[in-house]
Amino acid sequence: MINNEEDEITNVVDPLILEIYLYKSNYKDRLLISALKEKAYMIRMSEMIEEDDSFFVRVDDVNYILRENFKKDIKQFDSTPEKSLSNLVTSIYFIDSMIKSFSMLKYFKVNVSKSEVYTRKSKDMIAFEFKVIHSRLHMPSFCTDEFLEKCQDIFRKIGFYKKDRFDKTPYFETTAVEFIDKLIQYTHNIDEEEAVYVDNILSILGSKIEKDNPVLLIIVED
Repeated sequence: MINNEEDEITNVVDPLILEIYLYKSNYKDRLLISALKEKAYMIRMSEMIEEDDSFFVRVDDVNYILRENFKKDIKQFDSTPEKSLSNLVTSIYFIDSMIKSFSMLKYFKVNVSKSEVYTRKSKDMIAFEFKVIHSRLHMPSFCTDEFLEKCQDIFRKIGFYKKDRFDKTPYFETTAVEFIDKLIQYTHNIDEEEAVYVDNILSILGSKIEKDNPVLLIIVED
């Protein structure tokens, strides 16, 4: 599984960059690391970081490598009943699932670990550790006109959005924690009806975004 109930990403949040961990001590991870080094365009974090430790790679490159180098694995996953997958799944399965689930995904940040001790089991389930580090929220695509107008008003009041014809930007960027904190502070001085709008905005984000604290690109106008 990609998410559990405690790490929910709602279907209106579009992850753009995900951070993942691959382990040199894991056979499939090691094959994937080698394929990425050989075939993908890798953006290194810094010349000071050891060659294999951390890099960005385009999702299109990863998708190509999965279908070129791990075609049999993916075919096996697709043909296996879900209840039997836990004995088969590898990092290949999870990364492929992320690419299929998150249509706006652009990059993976890959961290390579030399640790011999790790687990992908969580509460008797197989899970894959990942972190959202940049995400998009395109509000006009899922909000009613009334709700969107109210959100714009709230965002203006908390200092994120300008609705001035001489200084107008249809989007803003902030960290999830800063965004959530300002919304919560705003609720201290408003009536119950307006507080419902704030609760709805917070519920849009989901628990995973709050936990990972990515940079949020929030688009409020088309």
